[in-house]
Amino acid sequence: MDIRFRFLRYRFATYVASILLVMGSVALLFTRGLNLGLDFTGGSVVEVRFEKTPPISELRKALKAEGLESFLVQETRDGTFIVKIRRGERVSAVRNALKSFGAYELIREERIGGVISEELRRKAILAILTALGGILLYLAVRFKPVWGVGALLALIHDVLIVVGAYSLTYREVNLEVVSALLIVAGYSVADTVVIFDRIRENLRVRKNLPFEDVMDLSINQTLSRTVMTSLTTFATALTLFVLGGYALSNIMFAFVVGVVVGTFSSVFVASSFVLDMSRFVRREEVQEETT
Repeated sequence: MDIRFRFLRYRFATYVASILLVMGSVALLFTRGLNLGLDFTGGSVVEVRFEKTPPISELRKALKAEGLESFLVQETRDGTFIVKIRRGERVSAVRNALKSFGAYELIREERIGGVISEELRRKAILAILTALGGILLYLAVRFKPVWGVGALLALIHDVLIVVGAYSLTYREVNLEVVSALLIVAGYSVADTVVIFDRIRENLRVRKNLPFEDVMDLSINQTLSRTVMTSLTTFATALTLFVLGGYALSNIMFAFVVGVVVGTFSSVFVASSFVLDMSRFVRREEVQEETT
């Protein structure tokens, strides 16, 4: 039997850690809230083309110097700059910042109203709920219901902690971040499914082993794959987070946090829940048979 490390022996300690992280994230969401971006709050968009293209970092400094707090600057392939500001910020401050870099051509200036923002918010919530429902359906078909619930709990655990990290750091949450959260959810489930598949295989060939031993064995057998996948993903995400600029860094933050908590939850949260719930269900069945 090749059980090098008994992960599930420490599941109650990891339960406490997970509960504290989730409760902390929920508390942050209620007290501090999220720094919702232009997509969800409404605001203004200004697109310009300069005669002499300035560095994007200098443009951001100029916008900050004008007192703007919530804005996003993007450089397009066509050589234009798009400046987005949240509702309540002054468009006149954007114009003043742009003037400091010389002559420019105004491509467009438009306002995103609250109706559009509310629709985007509803669609973002619908996208998350649809993804969660599809994942739950897939897991219910592929595995036992208890296993599917365990994987779904791990997924919710990961998403809540990542969202809590955005609340803690007060990073902007926009549609791109919502997309990153859905990818993190998919990553978490994929990692969990690999472990669950190995557990199911070992249950067939090692029928004499206790269920906990089979689970520990399966986690150890998939550990190298889990660690290597997580490390390569984390290294790429961290590099883009550090060097990718403001917009890309904001998205990569979800991956940096999500890969860490996703790996943790696949090994501990999902597997631990399945082990304890399976024992509970089996105990209930035995009690029913004896009564």
